Amino acid sequence: MTGPDSPSSQAAAAQAPVWQRLDDPAAARVLADAYTRQFFEPFIWRERRVTDVARELGVSKTAVLYRVRQFLRLGLLEVTRTEPRAGRAIRHYRASSQGYFVPFTATSADSVQTLYEASLDNTRRSVLAALTQAWSTLADDPRWFGLYTFGDEHGLKSHALLPYRPSGDLHALGRQGFLDPLLAEGAPAIWDNTTTLRLSAQDAKTLQRELNALQRRFSRLKTPGEPAYLMRLTLTPVEESPEAPA
Repeated sequence: MTGPDSPSSQAAAAQAPVWQRLDDPAAARVLADAYTRQFFEPFIWRERRVTDVARELGVSKTAVLYRVRQFLRLGLLEVTRTEPRAGRAIRHYRASSQGYFVPFTATSADSVQTLYEASLDNTRRSVLAALTQAWSTLADDPRWFGLYTFGDEHGLKSHALLPYRPSGDLHALGRQGFLDPLLAEGAPAIWDNTTTLRLSAQDAKTLQRELNALQRRFSRLKTPGEPAYLMRLTLTPVEESPEAPA
């Protein structure tokens, strides 16, 4: 056997390092730059062909092949096997490690915020593009959509983009909850909502751990052939302006 599940391939995977530190600025840039990283991520711990990755990213085979050669030179990618065929053989590639650590000193960022923004910029665009596509299943005419911003005596409670209700009865939303239609059986599985929570430090820590456990639980449900979902969870304390004296 010479496939990805062969004993030799499994042995090679077992011997590969789990984490690799990237002190070379050129290699670090691949993981720190959101645009370049999108070409590398499909190879992380999966054996892939250039044609498959090009199809997945929606780019030309030449564009992916250029990046593959770059990653090979930097030691980030390796050839796992070669598939013989008439003409040029097909190479299969996989990342050199399962995980990577890029120290701040190996990047060109002048601050932690700059590094964070550059690293997540492409992810942010991907989330917005996927959400926009998903929203189109609810209503294909943008005139049906609107922003719902709601609060109570404690301040902002929720902010979300949703289709307007055809009835136009906004008074009913206060009684029913404007996010409830998203939870209906026939509605697509979409959730994008910004809310402010008033929590003790212990409750916030509990929420953090429960979110992690929830993500890990559903990450284990890998059903071949089922649709993929992009999920991003964010929980952060915020600084509030001091309340003005009454």
